Amino acid sequence: MKIHHLGFIVKDMKKDRIIFEALGFVEIGEVVYDFIQDNNIMFLESQDGSLLIELIEAVSERSSVRNFKSGYHHICFESGTKMDMNQWFKALKIGKIFTRQITAPALQNRKVVFACLNNGSLIEFIL
Repeated sequence: MKIHHLGFIVKDMKKDRIIFEALGFVEIGEVVYDFIQDNNIMFLESQDGSLLIELIEAVSERSSVRNFKSGYHHICFESGTKMDMNQWFKALKIGKIFTRQITAPALQNRKVVFACLNNGSLIEFIL
């Protein structure tokens, strides 16, 4: 599987964008409102194009990340296949998928699922 991006929770999209830009990241695209998870999403890319990061800002109390602290949140993989992720996770015994497939407006409406690894790490999979 290929790493697609690293996700970070931010409290203030504008302020945190400035921090990541100082570290050499460049905003790509527009801020997207994810109406399913009630978050604002922004992607930034490293200058050499080797790393994509996602800034996630809660919009309201309905937000999927409203109770998370700022900072690293998840790593996202592109599965590159139409495999059954639930069966794959069960076979590997490395964690559990805890969401149904949801549409990700910031990822061109592709389907994603989230999983929790046995060590507590959150993982997102683009299907």
